[in-house]
Amino acid sequence: MPHTQQQRARATAPPLHLVFVPFLARSHFAPLAAKAAAASRGEHGVSTTAAIVTTAHFAALAPPSVPVHVADDFRCLGGHEDFSLLPEDSSSSAPAFFAAAEAALAPALAAALRAHADDPAAVVSDAVLYWAPRVARECGVPHVTFHTIGAFAAAAMVALHLHRPSEAASFPDGDPFVVPGGFPRHVKLSLAQVNEEALAHLPIFRAAEAESSAVAFNSFSALEADFAAYYQTHLTGQPKNVFLVGPTRAAAVSPEAKRDPILRWLDGRPAGSVVYVCFGSTCVFGEGQLRELAAGLRASGRPFLWVIPAAGGGAAREERASSHGMVVAGRWAPQAEILAHSAVGGFVTHCGWNSAMEAVCAGVPLATWPLRAEQFVNEAFLVEVLRVGVRVREEEAEDGVEAVVPAGAVARAVGRLMGDGGHVEVAVAVAARRARARELGAAARAAVAVGGSSCADWARMVEQLKALHGSKSDPPM
Repeated sequence: MPHTQQQRARATAPPLHLVFVPFLARSHFAPLAAKAAAASRGEHGVSTTAAIVTTAHFAALAPPSVPVHVADDFRCLGGHEDFSLLPEDSSSSAPAFFAAAEAALAPALAAALRAHADDPAAVVSDAVLYWAPRVARECGVPHVTFHTIGAFAAAAMVALHLHRPSEAASFPDGDPFVVPGGFPRHVKLSLAQVNEEALAHLPIFRAAEAESSAVAFNSFSALEADFAAYYQTHLTGQPKNVFLVGPTRAAAVSPEAKRDPILRWLDGRPAGSVVYVCFGSTCVFGEGQLRELAAGLRASGRPFLWVIPAAGGGAAREERASSHGMVVAGRWAPQAEILAHSAVGGFVTHCGWNSAMEAVCAGVPLATWPLRAEQFVNEAFLVEVLRVGVRVREEEAEDGVEAVVPAGAVARAVGRLMGDGGHVEVAVAVAARRARARELGAAARAAVAVGGSSCADWARMVEQLKALHGSKSDPPM
């Protein structure tokens, strides 16, 4: 077909229908659901429609503007519906959950694609759903692998998988080594920081990704372009592009919605004075660590906002404020709005990628306290590469991440994060971190603005997916 005819055909073609398939864990569901909402609105200057394939449990969390294809027959042993809430002491739970997810979601995805058999369509699925590229291929549509972790963490895992020195297994657990394989930055990790379980399963995910037409990250060019490029050079299968299409943004709160009491409490605090503390919806501390954390926050002398979501250990619903700060337990909190509030000057975090991205977008520096999975690699990125974070753990304890962090270490970390009011060198470091955080926040906002890098990457990805449909239907030239 002549070039001008192709252009006219695409101009009059129906919009690309994107079917999003998130993994069944809240931290994975949120960024894909937000991207589905953006696609349904036709953001970034391209015309698309969207739908989500998920279970009834997660359908309740989907944006109202996005149609949901519900997989009704999800059955997992123990009745668990969210992977992140599986008991950690059962080695058989994870494989059973993945198998149950495939058994329920794969047929639902195929049915959703058949419902749009006459329209151009593509699948955008979580990187851990290794069966999704196969279903997309069988239905004759292209597939995009969407990573809910950052490009730095993904690239580091690939570097360790492909180039890890054979003698690394003999390194002492606390002895750091440089990430190998020509990694874009000189970064050191210790074996204790490496997610060995994820490394063991990486070949399965990479083999599935090789069948994809494109790869996308919830990140943006000014933050991780070098690491995305490194990741792209190590992809297998047919050559494909890596797109940085973040940060994803949750749906805006309606102006008529009642303002959260947390935000009203923050309204009465001076700019940059409050340290916000939250370890995500699934990370759980024992009673001893909770006591030390509470004592450390009080000892820091800084007003604090400490949120303990409901899923994190089944905390009873509680909301109280004192001269020290505010504690909110047992319910969801508007984290993006909290971090964007002018009163918040720092964030004590577990380094989950969603939380890290929200802090970056808000221009808020962090005190890093990783607990599991790729959070330790994210900590290295935030502290050593971006230089917007300070570590809460001052040194590796003999008991590793299971050791209780004492109140004194918490108080000192808050002091380094927020300023201790006495040491000039601390004040200089605080000012430098805040300046870098503000620069990254501005870059994040620019990336998702009209004409920004993430908008351009998203539009380019959609056009390439549309072109794949056109190449199948066009007769040879």
